[in-house]
Amino acid sequence: MFKIVSTSIVFFSSILLFSQTHDHSSHLDHSNMREGEHVEYCKTHKFYAKMMGNADFVQQNILDQQALAQQEQVIEQENLNKAGTVYKIPIVFHVLHNGGSENISRAQIMDALRILNRDYRLQNADANNVVSAFQGMPTDIEIEFVLATIAPNGQCFSGITRTMSPRTEDTETDNYDGEDQVNAIVNGNDVYQGIWDPSKYLNIYICKSIGGAAGYTTYPSNWNSGDMVWNGIFVLHNYVGSIGTSSASTSRTLTHECGHWLNLIHPWGNSNNPGLASNCSIDDGVSDTPNTKGVTSCNLSESSCGVLANVENYMDYSYCSKMFTAGQRTRMRAAITSSVAGRSNLWKTSNLNATGANGNAGICKADFSVETKVVCVGTTIDFTDDSYHNPTSWSWTFQGGTPSSSSTQNPSITYNTPGIYPVSLTVNGSTGSASETKTQYIKVVSETGIPPIQEGFEFTNTIPSNNWFVENLDNGVTWELTNVAAASGSNCVMINNSQNNEGSIDELESTTITLDLNLSATISFDYAFAKKNSSNSDRLLVKVSNNCGQTWNTKKTVSGGVLETAPNTSGNFVPDATQWKTATINSSSLVNYLDSDFRMKFIFEHGGGNNIYIDNINISGPVSIDENESFKELSIYPNPAKDEVNVTFSVENNQRAIRIELLDLTGKVLESVYEGGLQLGEHQFQVNTKKYAAGMYILSFNDGENTKLSKLIIE
Repeated sequence: MFKIVSTSIVFFSSILLFSQTHDHSSHLDHSNMREGEHVEYCKTHKFYAKMMGNADFVQQNILDQQALAQQEQVIEQENLNKAGTVYKIPIVFHVLHNGGSENISRAQIMDALRILNRDYRLQNADANNVVSAFQGMPTDIEIEFVLATIAPNGQCFSGITRTMSPRTEDTETDNYDGEDQVNAIVNGNDVYQGIWDPSKYLNIYICKSIGGAAGYTTYPSNWNSGDMVWNGIFVLHNYVGSIGTSSASTSRTLTHECGHWLNLIHPWGNSNNPGLASNCSIDDGVSDTPNTKGVTSCNLSESSCGVLANVENYMDYSYCSKMFTAGQRTRMRAAITSSVAGRSNLWKTSNLNATGANGNAGICKADFSVETKVVCVGTTIDFTDDSYHNPTSWSWTFQGGTPSSSSTQNPSITYNTPGIYPVSLTVNGSTGSASETKTQYIKVVSETGIPPIQEGFEFTNTIPSNNWFVENLDNGVTWELTNVAAASGSNCVMINNSQNNEGSIDELESTTITLDLNLSATISFDYAFAKKNSSNSDRLLVKVSNNCGQTWNTKKTVSGGVLETAPNTSGNFVPDATQWKTATINSSSLVNYLDSDFRMKFIFEHGGGNNIYIDNINISGPVSIDENESFKELSIYPNPAKDEVNVTFSVENNQRAIRIELLDLTGKVLESVYEGGLQLGEHQFQVNTKKYAAGMYILSFNDGENTKLSKLIIE
């Protein structure tokens, strides 16, 4: 094996191999995947290879690796590796999400932190079960990762930031560099908008997609070391911890990537991928890790390079990784104590105090969250305590909820009455208490909603209203009522998008709307939008639900040139009468949504453009219960019917031509219920339903000019 001082030469030679074995025009590289997975397990070596094309980086990298190698020698000569010296690193988890499952829970993140510290402190029980050749070698690295509790502006925070942005799903592979994702976090997170200095925090970026990798980072380097993109760790949400969206088999990805961040390379060296025979001639700069070609499964007998491989090493790709070696400890502790990349500042007492990672954090904020704030009557909501730090008791108050109070940490509350309700929480800990009340937090709507609507906002005083709710996920500029423009009339709704953060998402969500009496329905609306410049990437989505918002499906996406209704402008865009378009969702898209608890919402994703306006929202159908004025106070009961159904209604004028028919769903007439004239007043008819099979039918009411159709269910 090569000596440590040859590390930079090893790295450079591996780049030559990389250029010979990988096609840059390809996408996912299956040879870089663990068996059974569909994502490249680690792309740290590939990002390193890409940087080696930069002459300035190559020159700095040689100097950095020499400094790190010298620090390893200092550690060995001066016994700086002695047991009992524990380095603590402040860590921040930045969750970049778009409202999906990638917005993982605090519990999952804390589980990941637990696993990370367990592995680096040799507290994992499976380290006792390594193969006999490596018994006694698993090593306590004596590095601990401590959740930061103070943001760069001095604000107390939970150690977790959350940013809602479509950037979480960056599907590029060859050209991906993470810059857009970090910029979204810097500009739009919910704690502090600005730089989280990598010499003060270890920044972990949790995303839905990171260029086809499960995780990656960069080795310590003074080249651009203050850049959050360059000096942090990227990881998929389903490779974080062992619970939630992740699993035990993917739970040690952070252990692996933190190893890279602390200057460990793969045990087969820094070549392209595991499994190459040529890897046997490349080393990882660590004396007690045998040369190996690398594995993608738990092959404990791997010895292709002539010696038994340490397959159970965290830096390999196996599913049974469980150890670091003493040599790897020295290399990592050299990285954390050297001047390279600012790593040595992280664990200093002054920085631990400044970042709140000194172990003295107490209660500083009460907070809580729910998955959805707008629900139907009878829904049970699971509340999650997000208070920090270390609460020991909880006192909840739920107006309108059952029960109305709770002392459990994460209670489940049922809401049985429509209304808008506040929620309050007080938490106590060893250092004090904190309280939080969120007014108008839970919105409970009737499961049977209002009739189909034609919303021009002419009789609306404010947004949100009884019929429209706003989800302002970043607490910034959001949907509002305005009279500065309208497609018709005087009012519409808008987002002053010119003041919004790029990547922010705002939702305009309807109350429950009854569509179960419709045979079909369409949605249309008018909109106006202008870009600031051609690079803007704003999108407007329309989603619908047939279960009162428990699940949503996208039915319309308006973006690019279709979203534009006016020329680009850097000023405050206000549309004139000619700068509106109409969008329609046809009846075939809504055939499965004709329910009593139909809901819809508009989601605007800010991509740098100008203001967005919406007006004249029409949710209607060609055959609804209110279309024919000849039949007043229509009642069909019982419905569903078993033996007989009664039909009652009133007519306001003498009608000479009334026809009532029972139809099947194809429109075929099954029975003529009545045909003839009717005098002013109330009328009642009966239909014997015993002879008809169970299913849905249609009652047709015709006055000679217009037809009204109503559903009838026969059991």
